[in-house]
Amino acid sequence: MGYAADNKIKALLFDIDGTFYPKRQMMVRLALSSIAHLPFALRYNSMRQALREETGLGDGDTSDLRSLQEKECRMMYSGRSLDYFIEKEEKVFRKPWEKLFLTIKPYPDLREVLEMAKDSGYILGALSDFPVGVKLKALGIDDLFTYKASTEEYGALKPSRRPFDMMLKELGLKAEETLYTGDSRHKDMDGAKNAGMHTALISRSVRVYNNADIIFSSWKEFGRVVL
Repeated sequence: MGYAADNKIKALLFDIDGTFYPKRQMMVRLALSSIAHLPFALRYNSMRQALREETGLGDGDTSDLRSLQEKECRMMYSGRSLDYFIEKEEKVFRKPWEKLFLTIKPYPDLREVLEMAKDSGYILGALSDFPVGVKLKALGIDDLFTYKASTEEYGALKPSRRPFDMMLKELGLKAEETLYTGDSRHKDMDGAKNAGMHTALISRSVRVYNNADIIFSSWKEFGRVVL
């Protein structure tokens, strides 16, 4: 028996970017596509980092996408309209992201392991900071997922507890019945562990991290250890 069965796990939940595919693939593509809008891209990334630091592991003071975008706009600008911010965000990040994602290649053995998990009766779910959009379909695994959502829909970014709690509520599961897998020690491991979930970190360099119950370096290893 693997970790999931030993711990009575019912759902295997995942981050997407950097977890299902090497994040550097997208970072290089996004960097090239945003050169023409570099000032906005740099301010946007700084704003999101500041927002994460402000909210920390708590719930934050925004509860849905609209209120989150209003706050992000205020943090980036004084005097700019929300419509301006949303249009700029779409142009620089969201639309290019969907187009560029069609060229992304998943990690080896990903679909095979997820199929094995699905066939074994586990609920599969994905929770990403950015819109899920075409990501799962482009990676060839969309049909395997029961739940898919962006943290933005809940008005907070990881590691905030809000999106993790909302995910559990929508799935009708207790935290201890779930395993959350991601590539970020702070956003994924700290966030999910703070919500009471079991955690798995994908990393080829980290060998020990207190808030990760499992550390694996390949999806084949994940299948062997978890399933």
